[in-house]
Amino acid sequence: MKKRITDAFHREADGSWKCIEAITAEHPTAGELHFHAGAVFHPEDIYMGVKVAKWLDSLADARH
Repeated sequence: MKKRITDAFHREADGSWKCIEAITAEHPTAGELHFHAGAVFHPEDIYMGVKVAKWLDSLADARH
């Protein structure tokens, strides 16, 4: 079974996402993104041109 990107993160109560294990993920427009454990992304933070928290929210919502 393929691991989901969101499995490498934990959604915090304030809406941010904390990376809990290093992962490389393929973003549809930004390409390959590398995340390290401990990195935190708030809803308006931009990393490599991507609002990571909003992207992870959309992936999590798509699962439900």
